[in-house]
Amino acid sequence: MLTGRIPLSVGNLSQLESLDLSRNMLSGEIPPQHAQLNFLQSFSVAHNNLTGPIPQGNQLRTFDPSSFEGNPGLCGDPLPKKCRDSEALPLPPSADEEDDDSWSPIKLDWKFVLAGAISGFVIGVALGTW
Repeated sequence: MLTGRIPLSVGNLSQLESLDLSRNMLSGEIPPQHAQLNFLQSFSVAHNNLTGPIPQGNQLRTFDPSSFEGNPGLCGDPLPKKCRDSEALPLPPSADEEDDDSWSPIKLDWKFVLAGAISGFVIGVALGTW
């Protein structure tokens, strides 16, 4: 189970096609960089403890509201809950401004996830060509 904030660095994975962070204990806001993940075909942060506005941009608006359900603190498109004016949407920080994520236990988990995905891909290719 993942806890803490979603790392800003996930937004740098520009070729990412699928991101499922549902049913964890994530908190804080969805980083604005996620609005720039233009290749995402599948996305879910459902059933966490996320708050604040959903980052504006064409990509995240295309996902069904169920991708965000179970986070009563989230607001903005595509959810029916509108944000208050005080919940202004921040612009994504530049790469120079990005702070180092204080999500150390999760970084270790991401390495395992990446290693598992690569291993699965290699095994899939090997079995597919056999």
